[in-house]
Amino acid sequence: MVRADGRRVPLRLGLIGFGGLGSVVAAHLARDERARFVAVAARPRQRERVRAVLGEVPVVDDADGLLARRPDLVIECASHGAFRQYAEPVLRAGADLLAVSSGVLADAGYRRRVLAAAEASGAGLQIPSGAIGAIDAVAAARHAGLKRVVYVTRKNARAWAGTPAERMVDLAAVREPTLFFDDTAERAAFIFTDKANVTATLALAGIGFEATRVRFWVDPGVTRSIHHIEAAGACGELKLEMFNTVVSPENNASFQTAMSIVQAVRNRSAALRF
Repeated sequence: MVRADGRRVPLRLGLIGFGGLGSVVAAHLARDERARFVAVAARPRQRERVRAVLGEVPVVDDADGLLARRPDLVIECASHGAFRQYAEPVLRAGADLLAVSSGVLADAGYRRRVLAAAEASGAGLQIPSGAIGAIDAVAAARHAGLKRVVYVTRKNARAWAGTPAERMVDLAAVREPTLFFDDTAERAAFIFTDKANVTATLALAGIGFEATRVRFWVDPGVTRSIHHIEAAGACGELKLEMFNTVVSPENNASFQTAMSIVQAVRNRSAALRF
């Protein structure tokens, strides 16, 4: 950040969550001289882990404790529950919020409340691209007019195990690619909570929760999850396909998601921005 007197001061960061995703984000941003962590909202048992990565940064357990350290930007890397706990207090206090748990915004009433809190204080709620790409292209294209946005995921039966897919298709019996869910982004976010953040991010960037289509396939022929986005409108047609990557086998946190947060934070003070 640049003060009125022209002096550059580090961006004061607050972090919510220090699991697989939050710890990776913290480790990358801790090396950036343009940013400085002033507080981490995390579980008490994570204090030593926080200290190992960030040193003597205060660990807090509520919004008041976090806001007492006067962060310029708060990064949420935790869960839908954490978003609900911290989002409104942070935004009402005038601090910007960069949040990955966008799936909670599928609830239209809650979404209006959160945005009202941001508008009242002048703070901003930013959603990073997360585990998928082309969000910038979709967000730009909507200004000219988008007619269609579709998000498609293909996984093998093992990857769908333990999800609502088990109630929609006999996973053990699938021998060929099978479409088992074809509905709105709103329905997808409420039913498939593990996919809520991706579907919500795409819906918020584009044509909304009701108009965005989501399709889930179980495909015995794939070994990695495939994420496919299609969009069409006045700007032309877009197609993007991504294959999943993770931070590590232990925490299964998306490396792409972590780096999208790092990029969003660094963009705030970079001379060259994308």
